[in-house]
Amino acid sequence: MMLLALFALACTPAENAAVAPTAEQSAAKVPDADVPPHTAACAGRGSQPDIVIVSIDTLRADRMGYMGYAEARTPTLDALAAAGTVFRQATTPVPRTTPALASMMTGLAPHHHGSREVGDVIVAPQRLPTLLAEQGWRTVGISAMPVAGPKQKMDKGYDVFEVHYDAPAVTLAEHTLARAKEVPAECPLMVWTHFADPHFPYLPPKSWADQPDAPGCRALSERATNGKVARYKYFGNRDGIAEPLLADCSALYDAEIAYADHGVGTLLDGLHDLGRTDPIVVFTADHGENMGEWGLYFEHGPNGHDASLRIPLVIKGPGVGVGAVDAPATLEDVMPTLLALTGVPAPESMQFDGRDLFADAPPPPWVRAESGSTLHARLTDYLVAGRANRLHCIHGPQFSLCDGTKRNDMLFDRRTDPDLQRPMMSGADTAALAATRAELRTAWKPWPVERTRQRLVRTPSHTLVATPMLSGEYDLALYNHRTDPALTTNVFETESAVVAALSPVLEEWQAELDAANVPVSERTEEQEDALRALGYIE
Repeated sequence: MMLLALFALACTPAENAAVAPTAEQSAAKVPDADVPPHTAACAGRGSQPDIVIVSIDTLRADRMGYMGYAEARTPTLDALAAAGTVFRQATTPVPRTTPALASMMTGLAPHHHGSREVGDVIVAPQRLPTLLAEQGWRTVGISAMPVAGPKQKMDKGYDVFEVHYDAPAVTLAEHTLARAKEVPAECPLMVWTHFADPHFPYLPPKSWADQPDAPGCRALSERATNGKVARYKYFGNRDGIAEPLLADCSALYDAEIAYADHGVGTLLDGLHDLGRTDPIVVFTADHGENMGEWGLYFEHGPNGHDASLRIPLVIKGPGVGVGAVDAPATLEDVMPTLLALTGVPAPESMQFDGRDLFADAPPPPWVRAESGSTLHARLTDYLVAGRANRLHCIHGPQFSLCDGTKRNDMLFDRRTDPDLQRPMMSGADTAALAATRAELRTAWKPWPVERTRQRLVRTPSHTLVATPMLSGEYDLALYNHRTDPALTTNVFETESAVVAALSPVLEEWQAELDAANVPVSERTEEQEDALRALGYIE
């Protein structure tokens, strides 16, 4: 990612950071207030191509057939890859839905567009659909996720934007086609569809025949859907309860991907039938999904392992060659690339953190990223966990110190109380417990809630990871993902030349993020309910 000069953004607390999954979401047509819907007939498209952006939630890059995954059933997306350019080393800037998709639509890193966590509002004014609409494109956005919708200002620049909460892929494709059909054939069309499959719970539609029995994971997914499971226990593999379900969940996850591929086929075939026969197509994801990597199961966000950080990215269409690229790419690159492909000028004052992926200039040798926050306070493998306006904790080797809405300075002994249910009474502290409480409070000072995260620099061969530690420093680890794709072996001590090359980049990244100081968003009860429905919080 080639960063331009830093610039300040006025960041205000998010007023509506998520859409609650209500009946209104099933067919809410929400035109952008700043860009009124077109009503006049088009004068003609000239050389303006149609643009189709397809993003699939929670899709690992390494589960695609064109990436070499033997169990894949992704014929539509494999054919798309065979006809376009595949960016094999693409990553997300943050493995959370809202920040990632906001980067795709603004060309900015999350600390510049203002949405640094799931559900946070985008505060940067620039949008890809806004610029396209100003040049004559009709713009349609269809999302299956309430954290990628109007409440986050994701609808800005669209003539029509709809959220169909958790709609199956084929249904979502049909909604998209219905709106696309309303656009006159002589008008250039820009359409973005964000599919929810295969976000956990992993439950493909019952009508989809290509799925395993997977009884263990199916039972877990159904309990999660019904709100009958404490998800942090599975996310953190508490008492080993998630690991036995890994094979089942992996198989169901693959089945969800196969169904999403079918939905993408429905969309692309339907657009072709409407006469949209040669569009520029961008296929990508907001983030991947951890399947046990670095101790995280059936979830994404709290760490920056490649399982969640790497994403598929394919671009096909007029002016795009066929082949594979191993240079770094990231979601911030999508907007400047599409502007270059279409010849749409950006205002001189508009700056990007991303770059044109097809420019003649040599690409940067690395990208920078960070993990999301650990929103579940009881995920005790992470230093600071929880939400600023709810229970949040710092976790030491044995004890956790937590603050909440009604009581602060709660100390828990996880040996006897791993779920943090019975706070120890401060009045009964022994000298040792009083010292532990004071030590944890002091250790917490440099680590803000919802901003204590892993920070990463990634090249096509290595990832340098900085992990927050109780000492107030970051623990550095280096992984060679070419020889060790599971990222299990820290080669920090043995690959000193790589460490020397990447450490200054990481230090600059650390300083930039610390200086950004984007405030943590306030969340209403409605927003909390939406995040809870998606499993991000309890």
